[in-house]
Amino acid sequence: MQACTRCGSELGYAGRPCALCLSPATFRLEDGAVREIAGATRAERARLPEFALPPHLRGKKIRAPRGRRAIRTLTLVGRWTWNSLAIASIVHVLVFLLAFLFRDELHVALERVQQLSLEREAAAPIVAPQPDELKVPDLQADATEMQIPREVIKDLAAGDPEYEPPPEHKPYAPEFEVAPVRPAVATPLPRLPARTNSGLGAGQPAPSANEAPSGAGLLQNRRGDSRAAALKRYGGGEDTEQAVNLGLEYLADRQSADGSWDPNRGFEVRPRWATDDNGYRGAITALCTLPFLAAGHSPDEGRYAPNVRRAIQWLLKNQTSDGCISYRGVMQMYAHTVATLALCEAYGMTRDGRLKTAAERAVRFLERTQGTGGGWDYQAVISGPMRGVERNDLSISGWAVLALKSARAVGLGVNDLTLERLGDLYDRHSLDNGETYYADREYGELPATRKGIGMVGVGLTSRVILDPDRFLARNAAAEKLLLAKKPQWIQFLEPSYGPSAPNFHTFYGLYYGTLGIFLKNQGEGPAWEQWNAALKKTLLENQVLKGPRKGSWPAADSWIGPIMGDLYSTACSVLCLEVYYRYNPMHQPETHVTPAPEVAHGDGHPPAPKPEPKPLKPVTIGGVTLDLAKPGDRAKYLRLLGKEQGLAAVPVLVSHLEDESATVRTTALYEVGRLKAKDAVEPVTRMLGRSENRDLRLTICDTLGKLGDKSAAQPLIKLLSDEDPIIVTGASRALVRLSGGKDFGTNRHAWADYFGVNP
Repeated sequence: MQACTRCGSELGYAGRPCALCLSPATFRLEDGAVREIAGATRAERARLPEFALPPHLRGKKIRAPRGRRAIRTLTLVGRWTWNSLAIASIVHVLVFLLAFLFRDELHVALERVQQLSLEREAAAPIVAPQPDELKVPDLQADATEMQIPREVIKDLAAGDPEYEPPPEHKPYAPEFEVAPVRPAVATPLPRLPARTNSGLGAGQPAPSANEAPSGAGLLQNRRGDSRAAALKRYGGGEDTEQAVNLGLEYLADRQSADGSWDPNRGFEVRPRWATDDNGYRGAITALCTLPFLAAGHSPDEGRYAPNVRRAIQWLLKNQTSDGCISYRGVMQMYAHTVATLALCEAYGMTRDGRLKTAAERAVRFLERTQGTGGGWDYQAVISGPMRGVERNDLSISGWAVLALKSARAVGLGVNDLTLERLGDLYDRHSLDNGETYYADREYGELPATRKGIGMVGVGLTSRVILDPDRFLARNAAAEKLLLAKKPQWIQFLEPSYGPSAPNFHTFYGLYYGTLGIFLKNQGEGPAWEQWNAALKKTLLENQVLKGPRKGSWPAADSWIGPIMGDLYSTACSVLCLEVYYRYNPMHQPETHVTPAPEVAHGDGHPPAPKPEPKPLKPVTIGGVTLDLAKPGDRAKYLRLLGKEQGLAAVPVLVSHLEDESATVRTTALYEVGRLKAKDAVEPVTRMLGRSENRDLRLTICDTLGKLGDKSAAQPLIKLLSDEDPIIVTGASRALVRLSGGKDFGTNRHAWADYFGVNP
């Protein structure tokens, strides 16, 4: 029996049709037997009418076998699946091509959306000119000049509920007069001894406030009548204020929604490498925050308070648990030092407890990461071409000077040793002709021996702030160099010949030169007048006054400008034109210092007074006369003595290992290590038993490693169990140097076994 090819049912013989679908049957005989029977195929969808069907099939739906129906269904599903995937692929390819072709337009559209969100801020304020004399208005106005007010002004009586009294009139502060201050909230920090009587001052801040607390008198000229008086006294005017307002409006317009500034937006035509976030966002954001603070706009007050608040919040968001403020670790210490300065000033203007905590953490990070040479490098680690060799960058350290001294001025504690070591750093790297070295070691292609005009301004500003009396002669020489090359726009356009010979005329150098001469001369005198006249001419004549970049200054300098863009040049230029009221140059630290309580001895009586030391006579060495009563001169004497006499100076150096000044002790250690005087191993080792601070203990470890005497290994191995992990690291590095390159980390037993076998 065979099956019907149509419905699969069994077929009879003798050519009978299929009993199920009534398809006619055919058969083939071979050798008298039926070999093949097949139903004749009729149309695919042919159906007999119901009356023509056999009785047992009427009313039933005739379907193909289940297996054949399943195969047909799967085939249909597969066909539509592949069709859907093909259509989806074509659509995705088209979308990708459209996005690729119109990527620039999409980027511009996104930027425009951000700009529109910030353009809701009001336009740049226009400073109204001050009338020279009172003019009586003409009350007989012409009919064509009459204008109907948009609103009807109600004449309310004093008893009316909607009545508001007129604001109290405040007279303009007369020339050479500063607005009075009122006491501010006392700070719980201990009083600190004053170190200088000029520049930014030092010590505990005196109570001060205008409309709000403003940083112990240092920042008091930033608001109100004090600002107007300072502007007039120190050489500013309506023209400089108009330029400042336009510059601030430009910076506010370029601020991103998250409060930061995108460095790529500082380019009118973006360089090829600036198509993505180049990592300078942290440094440029901190720099762009300073001009708003200098103009009196705090996070809580002022026209640009929302901009300042967003910027400060962004800086706080990027402060890590150790106190460091940076962005992706790029230009880490540049970003951190400038951000610390911004936080200290913001705290001084608001007395916000949250800002105080953040500023203190940032200051502590600076203190912890200061190198033994007194400065900082691009990264907050001891770096250099050789392991254990640090690099001190005086450009980065200049921002640290401003940050630390501002911190102390607003009442935040700063370690005296940190400032002393900074003073010694600028002492070592400042020349008698007024020039300042860029660094003490190379950084990639940047040679350490560069001494451009930009570094002259950095050195002058730092020395004036740290100790003007100590650096009196070198500051005068630096001022002479700067006045010989007063600001001129054409200087920015000079070519730059790479890292070894760049064009040092930059907006960065202009900023530091302006601040240094202003603080040195306290905003008065012929030197400041000459510089200020050239400064205003250069900046006021070259500010962009129309177009989409209105208010900016082109990044015309050929060294830093192509890297940082006009956000950098505009921020520096605005800070230059705010110098008249940014800092109060007459600010003096408080003379009263709270004495430290006396510590009673075991018998309950205070200690006996120490005999006064005999006065030390001045010493002349290397053509320089030094007053050994001053710690700075003693340190310089030890350096000159070590260079002049070599190992013969070791006894004098050893005697100064117990000097009362930590700076002198540090210098003596450095010279002993440089001379590799093995005779000094014992007195240097004895210093570990005294109560020294962390920095000096690190210097002791480093010196023991340099001396090369393996007898110093045992005290260094003991230090591997110290509670301070930084001291442990310093001792480990010294042991590596002593062993000639072996490194067992902090494993005391491994080190003891090694030096036991190799004494």
